[in-house]
Amino acid sequence: MLSKTYYSLLDGVRFFAAFWVMNFHYLGGLELSATVSWYRYGNLGVQLFFIISGFVIIQSLHGKTLKQFMQGRLIRLFPLFWILCTVTYILTLVIPHAAHVIFPEYLVNMTMLTDLFNGKVGGGALVDASYWTLTVELIFYTGVGVFTSLFSYDKIRYFLMAWLACTMVAFALHIDQNYFVKLLLVRHASYFIFGSSLALISTQQAKHLYEKYIDHALLFGSAIYATYIHTRAIPAYVTPNMADNHIITVLHIVFFVSIPLLVYLSQYVTHPRIITLLTILGGLTYPLYLLHQRIGNVLINALSSMCHVSWNTLAISFEVVIICAAYVVYVQDKKLRRWVTSLCTQTKLPRS
Repeated sequence: MLSKTYYSLLDGVRFFAAFWVMNFHYLGGLELSATVSWYRYGNLGVQLFFIISGFVIIQSLHGKTLKQFMQGRLIRLFPLFWILCTVTYILTLVIPHAAHVIFPEYLVNMTMLTDLFNGKVGGGALVDASYWTLTVELIFYTGVGVFTSLFSYDKIRYFLMAWLACTMVAFALHIDQNYFVKLLLVRHASYFIFGSSLALISTQQAKHLYEKYIDHALLFGSAIYATYIHTRAIPAYVTPNMADNHIITVLHIVFFVSIPLLVYLSQYVTHPRIITLLTILGGLTYPLYLLHQRIGNVLINALSSMCHVSWNTLAISFEVVIICAAYVVYVQDKKLRRWVTSLCTQTKLPRS
C-alpha cells in the first residue's frame, strides 16, 4: 500500500520556491545588472516546483482511475486560475499604461495551454508570463495519467525510464528545440523524474529487488543529467555573469541533496502547530504564484509613478501585501474547491 505520510517539510520548500520566484521577478533587474545576488537565481524556484510536483503526483496517482486523477487535478488548478486570470486581464485594462492582451488572447489563456498553441498556431500573448509553467504541469499530468491508465501504476518506473531516455536522445541529437520534441518536456523531464523516483523510493513501491535498482538509478541518473544539461535546458540570463553557470550547478546539487533529506526528516515533524503552519505555507504557493507577477508588477508600476518611490523599496513592501492577499485567496479557494468537488460528485437520487 502507498504510504499516506504527509511530507510537511516539502510544503516549506514549495513556499520558499514561490517566494524565491517572486523576488526574482520583483528584484532581479536582469536587463540592467549582472550582480550576483540570492534573488538573481530565483527562476530556479520553478525547477524546485517541478521536483515536488513529480513527487506529489506519483503518490496521488496510486489507486485512482484516469478520470478520478484528472478530475482532482483540474479542480485543484482551474477554478482559481479562471478567476485570477480574469482579474489579471481586467486589471491590465483599467490601470493606465499597463500592457494588456486582447480579448481573444484572454480566452485562449483560459485554456491554460497558450504556450502550446503559440508553438504551432500562435495563441497570442500570455495574460501573465508565469502561466507557461501551468502548461508544462498539465502535459505532465496527462502523460503519467494516460500511461498508468493504459499500463497500470506498477509500471510507472518504465514510463520514467523511457522519458529520461527520450530526453537524452533529444539533447544528443540537438533536436530539443523542435516543437513536437518540446511537447515531451525535454527541458524539464529530469526534475519531474527525480521527484517521481524519490516518491517511489520513499513510499517503498518496488516489489522486486531489480525495481529498487531501477528507482535508485532513475533518482541518481536524473539528478546528474539535470545538473549536466542545465546550461542548455535553462534559458540564459539577459545580462549574464561569469559565475552563473557555477552557481547554478551548485544550486542543482543542493536541490538534489536537500529534497530527499527533507522527505526523510518530515517524519520527525510532529508538532501540530508546525504542521499546520507548513500546510498553510504550502497552500499559499499556488495563489501566490498566480498573483505576484503580472498583478504585482502592474500595481507596483502604478504606485511607483504616483508616489515617486523607487521600484525596489516599493517591491519589498509589496511582497507582504501579495502574501497576505494569497492567504485570503487560499482560504476562499479551499471553500471553492470543496463546492466544485461536491458538484462533480453529486449523484442523482432515484425517483420514489
